[in-house]
Amino acid sequence: MKANTSMDTGAGSSLYDAFATVARENESRVALYFLGKPLTYHALISMSDSLAHNLDEMGVDKSAAILAGNSPQFIVSILALNSLGLGAALLRPGESPEEYGAEYVIASDYMMNYREFNFRDLFLIRDEDFAPYGTSLKYYFREYLGERPDLMSRPGVHRISDLVFDRVSSPERQRNADGVAIIKRTQKAQSQILLKNSDILSSIQDISNYLEGFRKNIVVSSSLYHLSTLQFIFTALLNGGTVNLVPDYIDASTTMKLAEKLESNMVLGNSNLYGQIIRKKIGIPKSIRFLFLLGEDFTADFMSSFQNQTGRTIKVGYDLTAIGGCATLTPIDSDYDGSIGKPLSGVKIRITDRSGRDVQPGEIGLIEVSSMHFAGGSENSYYSTGDLGFMDADGRLHLERSRRMIINGTLIDPEPIEAEALKVPGVRDMAMGMQYDSGLPALVAYVVADDLNGIKRFFSTKVPPYLRPSKYVQVRKIPRSPAGKVIRDQIVDAGKQGEQKVSAST
Repeated sequence: MKANTSMDTGAGSSLYDAFATVARENESRVALYFLGKPLTYHALISMSDSLAHNLDEMGVDKSAAILAGNSPQFIVSILALNSLGLGAALLRPGESPEEYGAEYVIASDYMMNYREFNFRDLFLIRDEDFAPYGTSLKYYFREYLGERPDLMSRPGVHRISDLVFDRVSSPERQRNADGVAIIKRTQKAQSQILLKNSDILSSIQDISNYLEGFRKNIVVSSSLYHLSTLQFIFTALLNGGTVNLVPDYIDASTTMKLAEKLESNMVLGNSNLYGQIIRKKIGIPKSIRFLFLLGEDFTADFMSSFQNQTGRTIKVGYDLTAIGGCATLTPIDSDYDGSIGKPLSGVKIRITDRSGRDVQPGEIGLIEVSSMHFAGGSENSYYSTGDLGFMDADGRLHLERSRRMIINGTLIDPEPIEAEALKVPGVRDMAMGMQYDSGLPALVAYVVADDLNGIKRFFSTKVPPYLRPSKYVQVRKIPRSPAGKVIRDQIVDAGKQGEQKVSAST
């Protein structure tokens, strides 16, 4: 079936309205694959409508936090909240709904297994009960996580699959282009960022323009709480394309087999996926035309190794997930050249010195970004990213490696993890650090303890897989300032000098 690919994001549109229009024109077409199972446009919009009716009847009238990992629940929840005119707070790993002022949480029990926080009402979409997957998902999740605690015994938890799930068409709620669609939060400002429907749809249009003329059948293993990931997903969906959604625990070999089976032509991956392709010498299907890696740290050596081994190059981009998503991408007709691409059609970038004056091409300075579709953006307002870089003579952005901890696309705030880890019996001190393994960043736990059993147990049971260290280093002392802050610049050297024992993550 040929998709109707006309993307209509009219002035009065919300994200839900734009998707509903496409869904009506492509009802029987597959919108989403999850673990190889299909979900049509009709099924996806019907599930979103049913969830919206359930939330409406249970009195949900404020923005809700979504904690669902890479799953259909994530997409369904965003559309359901948007149809109600409510914002969706996309939680990063380590964040809690309280930080967003969210009393309501929509979660999958896969993610809830790792989290303890307060809420007024939690709407639980159980992974194994999420139609139309049934028992196949039960097998996958049990194999991966083992037996889980019964979340239904907690007060305030509502199992969505026990509620009415046969509604079609959204509840009568006011929706418009200026309504809040997505809520994010910056670590730098410690404040909420409100993205309107018009912001989201404009950013999707940027990616749609970038991919114009290409079939949009995309494999996604990058985290869904990144706005750049959602840009790519909804670019495919609003153009009648297909998304092959891959959970973070599926290995690269299985991911590539799914891509080949479903004849995907694009991959939006993370460093874990591409790292496995190199280490395990995994082939890339001939149907794959483009590989993307956004918001990740990597080295030129890794890119060179990847190209030498696979004969392919990865297109990269600058991801500002807190304020609006993807700002740059490697030009569609170019290979990786050491830069992180050119600004997208709706984005302007300038490099400034400490006094705020523009510097010359090739000079390193502070990266500032302007876009009408970024939160609070206007034609002449620039957002200071805090990152250093330079623009070359061809208008491509080069990023100086920062001290931020970015692992598999996740900007990690180590302090909350460290605070919890210090409560583990026998752990006298610990800190998180980052090392490079074959050109890719890896998370490392530096631990002051007599043995590593307790800290390993903590990470394996209390922390999601993508936040677990790949290595544990037993050290004599953690470098700290007089105020007690970990001195990150010294932690790797301290590990080398005082290293007593190195242990793998398993």
